[in-house]
Formats: sequence, C-alpha cells, structure tokens
Amino acid sequence: MVRAALVQFSGHESKETNVRKAEDLARQAAGNGARIICFPELCTTIYFCFDRDRRWFETAEPVPGPSVDRLARVARETGTVIVYPLYENDGGTLYNTAAVLGPDGGLIGKYRKMSIPQILRTVKAGETPADERFYFAPGNLGFPVFDTPFGVKLGVLICYDRHFPEAARTLGLKGAHLVVVPTATYRDWIREVWEVELRAHAIANMFYVGGVNKVGRDVGGPDRSYFGSAVFIDPRGTVIGRAGDKQDEILYADIDPRVCDDTRDLWGFFKFRRPDAYGDVVAPIPAP
Repeated sequence: MVRAALVQFSGHESKETNVRKAEDLARQAAGNGARIICFPELCTTIYFCFDRDRRWFETAEPVPGPSVDRLARVARETGTVIVYPLYENDGGTLYNTAAVLGPDGGLIGKYRKMSIPQILRTVKAGETPADERFYFAPGNLGFPVFDTPFGVKLGVLICYDRHFPEAARTLGLKGAHLVVVPTATYRDWIREVWEVELRAHAIANMFYVGGVNKVGRDVGGPDRSYFGSAVFIDPRGTVIGRAGDKQDEILYADIDPRVCDDTRDLWGFFKFRRPDAYGDVVAPIPAP
C-alpha cells in the first residue's frame, strides 16, 4: 500500500504566496504519511485564461526552474513524489505542464497538457469563455507513465485531457496504477459530470484515479469560485475518498497496485480488445 494525497487549494495572484503554500501543504501531507502528492492545475498562479493578457507569459518558467527547484527540495526532504503543475517556458514555447519530482530531489519527468481548448462560446449565459490556445502550445511528450520508487506506476492528465477516453486508455495500456488529474474547473454543469468521467476512466482502465481541483476564489483573480471536490476512485469505480467544495483540503487514499493487476486479470478489458477494429477512433473527422 502506498498513501497518496490530493491537495486542493485556492490560488493567489502572487506566485511566491502560491509556492510557499504548496511547500507547507506538501510537508503536511507527507507528515500524514503521503508518499505521492498532487496539486491542482497551474498551482503557481491563478487560472488566467479567461482574458488574453500577455503579462501572464512572464510567469512561465523552465522545468527545472525556480519554483520547481523549491518543491524538489521538499520532495527530497520528505521522501515523496510530488506532481507539481505549473506554467512552463521551454525556450520561448509555453506549455501547461506537470513536473513529477522524485524523493531524491530530481525530476522524474514531466507531462504537458495534450488537448488545449479554445472555448469561444459557453453553455450558460454569463459564463466567460476560456482561450487556452492563446497561452499554451499543445503538449508534445505523449502520455508517459512514470515509475515511482514506491512500486506505483503514475500517469497524469491535466484538466481538459480528462474528456478524452483515448488519453486515459493509453495510460492504462502502459500499465498505470494511478492517474492523477490536476484541474482548474468552476462551471456547475461540469461539476455534474466530474465524478462520472473519472469513474468511467477508472473502470474502463482498471486503475486508481485522483482528481484534484482548485477550490474557492483566487485572490486577485477573476470572479470565479472553483468547486474543489477532490476525489479518489479505485480500479473498480468505487469512490474511496471525497473532499469538500469550500476550502483548502488534503484528501488521502491508499493505492495498492495489486488491485489493478487483479481487476485487469478478472475483467479482461485489455486482454480482449480488438485494435484491428478501432481504426475509426483515430481517423480524421470528415468535413461536414
């Protein structure tokens, strides 16, 4: 068994405030036995994609870089794996990234958000569109699965990526035991399907899922209240932990890779796949 923690918290317009908060909460989670710790999407900043404002480009940093190095020191100090999502600048190309930091203080690897939305219309009146394509290039690292020193194979999907079953299936076929989904989501209608989607991924791929969202209002950010509701789901689709929707909170769950292996053997969803029949899944959509 390996204890994992999802750390939901509200953001601040000050990067220093966010980084210091992440350091403190990571130490708290580790003190309660967590060996794998995950934060929400873009946790070094507010979620800034509701407006096109070039000043946010200046908050992107290299990976490794200043704030990643600070969390890496915490990972080394506490002997943990930390999934740390942030705005990355790689030689002038900007990505929505999650750095995966190891207990030796090194960079195990990183995941870059693959599916970058450009929501120019909304479902409900009064909602503000989000143009992530103004800020982020699409990820170019594929869907890696990271080996941790605790025997848990770890995958990451960032927010909008969770709407694509192909992404989750890729991580499952690569042997992931736990897939964490750092998110920044506030819309009520998405809240209604939040757990449904994550449970479906857990069942279809027979792995644990940990979804962690921002919570409350970002200080100095847009007038949006994120719904929190971090959740852990086991490989058979059972919710094994759920956080509240009002305040900072750390949610814990014990991850047992043997449950993934046993469920995959029992259900056979991978064994009895028909890849020869799935060509349409990756074919271009015909023009209307």
